[in-house]
Amino acid sequence: MTKGLENFWYAVEHTHGLGNQPVSVTLLGRRYLLFRDDVGQAHALADYCAHRGASLAKGWLEGSCVRCPYHGWSYDVSGHCVRIPADPPGTPIPARARMATFPLREQSGFLWIFPGDAGMAASVPIPPFPELDQPGWRAVSGEYRWNAHFSRVVESGLDTSHAPFVHKPFFGNREEASVESLAIQSEPGLVSTHHKVKPPARVGLLKYIVKRERSHSSATLTSYLPNINRIALDFNWKGFQYIYFASNIPVDDNTTLTKWIGVRNFLPYRWADGNSIRNTVDTYEEDRAVVETQPPGPSWTTQGDELLLASDQLILAYRRALARACPAASAATAA
Repeated sequence: MTKGLENFWYAVEHTHGLGNQPVSVTLLGRRYLLFRDDVGQAHALADYCAHRGASLAKGWLEGSCVRCPYHGWSYDVSGHCVRIPADPPGTPIPARARMATFPLREQSGFLWIFPGDAGMAASVPIPPFPELDQPGWRAVSGEYRWNAHFSRVVESGLDTSHAPFVHKPFFGNREEASVESLAIQSEPGLVSTHHKVKPPARVGLLKYIVKRERSHSSATLTSYLPNINRIALDFNWKGFQYIYFASNIPVDDNTTLTKWIGVRNFLPYRWADGNSIRNTVDTYEEDRAVVETQPPGPSWTTQGDELLLASDQLILAYRRALARACPAASAATAA
C-alpha cells in the first residue's frame, strides 16, 4: 500500500457491528482486532497473536481480555499477554508477549482506527455526519466489496458526468448529460462541489413523495481524505434529501470494502427502509460494473494516460489534495 496513508482515521466497522464477539478487519494490508471490554468500551489491537501469528477474531472474550483460539493465550486491553496456559503456574510471561494497540473512536456511526503515528491522532479530525441520529432523519446501512483500489471507488462518487450512462433507471436521458461549470471547494482534508443535476426519474418511492416534475435536483459531492464519500442529494421538493456517507476501506491494493450509512428525511419509517437499501445497492452494482474494468492500483498512477476534462475537476482536486496530504501520491499533482 502507498506509504503515508497510515496517518488518517479510518472507519472500519459500523458501531452496531461490534458486539460481544471480537472482530477482525483488514486495513492497508494489515489485520486489526476490535473488541469490547466488560463495560462496553471498544479497543483495537494488531490481530496477530504474539505466539504464532494467528488471528484472535475466532477466539473469545473473558471479562476485558481476549483469548487466542489457537493456544489460549489471553491479552488485556493494553495488548499485554496475561496468561499462557501451556506454561506452569508462576512462569514469567515474556516481555515480547504483547500486541500493538491503536487509537480507536466511536463516532458518526462507525468505529474509527488510526493505524499510523498515535501521537498524530489527536490532531487529525474525523469527518462529521451531523444528520445521523437527528430527529426527522432515518438511517439504513450496509456494506459491499469492490475488486478495485480505494481511490477508484472514491472517484466514482466524485464523478459528475457518469450518471446518465451508468445509472440509467434514475438518470436515463443521455442527450442531456452536459455538466455545468463546477466551483470546487478545497480545504485541508476535503474537496467538495455543489451542482445542479437533471432530476432523477420518479420511480419507486419517489413517485409517492415527489408530486410534480422539477427543473432540477442538486447534489453536493464531498470526499474527506483519504477514503470517505459523502453524497448529499436534494430532490428540490419540500427539502427532501438523501445523504450517503461511505467509508471505502483500503483492504489492499486491489480490494476495497465499503461500509456505508444512508439517511433520509422523508418517509422516516421502518417500512420504507428496504427501498432505500435496494436503491443504494443497485447504484453500487451499476458503478462496480464499470469501476472494476479500470486499470488496477491507485488512480493517480495512470493519470498521464487519462484524458480528464472540465467535468472531472473534482476528481483532479481530490488527487491534488491527496498528494499534498500523502506525498507518495505525488503523481496526482500533475495536471
